[in-house]
Amino acid sequence: MFLDIMHNKLKGHLSSFLANLTKLQTLRVGFNEFTTDTISWICKLSGVNDLSLDFVNISNEIPFCFANLTHLSVLSLSHSNLSGHIPSWIMNLTNLAYMDLRGNNLQGEIPNSLFELENLEIFSVIGNLLEGELEVDKFLKHKMLVSVELCFNKLSLLVNGKNPSNASLSRIQGLGLASCNLKEFPHFLQDMPELSYLYMPNNNVNSFPSWMWGKTSLRGLIVSHNSLIGKISPLICNLKSLMHLDLSFNNLSGMIPSCLGSSIQSLQTLRLKGNKLIGPIPQTYMIADLRMIDLSNNNLSDQLPRALVNCTMLEYIDVSHNQIKDSFPFWLGSLPELKVVALSDNHLYGSIRCPTTCTFPKLHIIDLSHNQFSGSLPSKTIQNWKSMKVSRKSQLQYEYYMAYKLLGRFSWQDDQYSYSFTMCNKGMVMVYEKLQQFYNLIAIDLSSNKFCGEIPDVMGDLTGLVLLNLSNNMLGGSIPSSLGKLSNLQALDLSLNSLSGKIPQQLEELTFLSYFNVSFNNLSGPIPQNKQFATFEGSSFEGNQGLCGNQLLKKCEDDGGSPFAPPSASDNNDQDSGFLADFDWKVVLIGFGGGLLAGVALESYFSH
Repeated sequence: MFLDIMHNKLKGHLSSFLANLTKLQTLRVGFNEFTTDTISWICKLSGVNDLSLDFVNISNEIPFCFANLTHLSVLSLSHSNLSGHIPSWIMNLTNLAYMDLRGNNLQGEIPNSLFELENLEIFSVIGNLLEGELEVDKFLKHKMLVSVELCFNKLSLLVNGKNPSNASLSRIQGLGLASCNLKEFPHFLQDMPELSYLYMPNNNVNSFPSWMWGKTSLRGLIVSHNSLIGKISPLICNLKSLMHLDLSFNNLSGMIPSCLGSSIQSLQTLRLKGNKLIGPIPQTYMIADLRMIDLSNNNLSDQLPRALVNCTMLEYIDVSHNQIKDSFPFWLGSLPELKVVALSDNHLYGSIRCPTTCTFPKLHIIDLSHNQFSGSLPSKTIQNWKSMKVSRKSQLQYEYYMAYKLLGRFSWQDDQYSYSFTMCNKGMVMVYEKLQQFYNLIAIDLSSNKFCGEIPDVMGDLTGLVLLNLSNNMLGGSIPSSLGKLSNLQALDLSLNSLSGKIPQQLEELTFLSYFNVSFNNLSGPIPQNKQFATFEGSSFEGNQGLCGNQLLKKCEDDGGSPFAPPSASDNNDQDSGFLADFDWKVVLIGFGGGLLAGVALESYFSH
């Protein structure tokens, strides 16, 4: 018998009534929102071999009676608020092959008895409070282990000798050593014949050893948030099997090796964010499987490489915060899988023009903020962004669940990586993490450019939009009432423009709207007072002399009319001049037009 109700958004108390199902062999209730006072009743399920309680709020220690569940081959208790220690009696579970204790509050040392489990293949304790020294030989000599994840604890590796003899016998394919106090790449890695994925962010490594370029079996090399210095060696292109390369947030300098765009045909994700790289982006991209490229926060210059059109599987491109000087890359619009275009904080210029082939068929995030784009907002181009016209929440959550079911439990799947986004939303910096949240996010940020003309009515057809930022431009005309159709909108920033007329009453229908800013325009009339608008403060409306309402010192007349006429053009110019004279322009941008979409990041993770 089996019971699998994972990923169903179920809530409430996990009933001990399940203990009556004494013939259960598989019990999977994880990835819901269950709570429980105790899980000791599970010990009555003496024949259970697959137990998954991920994200069940257990708030206790692993019960001692679990030592009697000797049929267990899968024990998954991640993110369950577990406390205490990893029990030494774990050695009783001789059939255990998969053990996932990630994201709990477990303390103390990893017991030596754990590595006496001869059938153990996958072991993860990421993100606990474990400490002490762990003898490398303990897991190197294990005959069955294929994946070990020790990341984000307080552990230190104890290596007996420079090159442990057991390393050459190891079957480990995936090794997670993030935040393990490492100052160099451990030498035993050189002799591990099957090592495919090395996850070593958040250490203090400053250089690659020469033997690294001979590890041709590597598929994933994640060394972000370290202290790497110097140039990226072109010898890195010897790693022909690489699928995921992440060297972000280091101190790397020089130019990007041109071979990274052509020699590693298996490459799917390339992340070099947050370094000191200079020069042009290589014009050699001919990798059909490339899905993600993040070169943001460097000093790269020149134009975007047109060769990226050869990367037909590309889903995500981020070159924000560089010195790119180019016109709008309309040619990206022909890429059939492209979902994210992040080009903010560069020197991009001109109008946004797209030929008929420039449709961006799957686009759901575009960030062009803090550039020098000009001209009107292109109605026909916006109309083509069909993936923004529907909320994809239910569809994509289903796809995420099916991917989980199909990929299974093996922690180091080739194609598992998830995007996350850091945004300034609702007045706070927020991180949208994991695959399903990424797909739910539909956003446009065109702030801090020189766009003029009116906001096109067709913007209201993009009904899947969650975030819309058009602030700090030269937009005029009225706020289109069609924006009231954006039923999923959570944040709308139209501040620092020259918009006039009234705030449309239709915007009251945006029931999810929690951030709204139309400050420093030429708006007039009463501020809507119902629904979400009753929650917005006066700062959302300041700098509009013709506005009145409860949020401002200027109240409206009882009949709802406004006694305040909008200022004349000359009065408004004087007001703007005085305002800009009193405040530093950069401060104004940060405070009012700094952008809803502040940045993007890729978080590679090897977890189910």
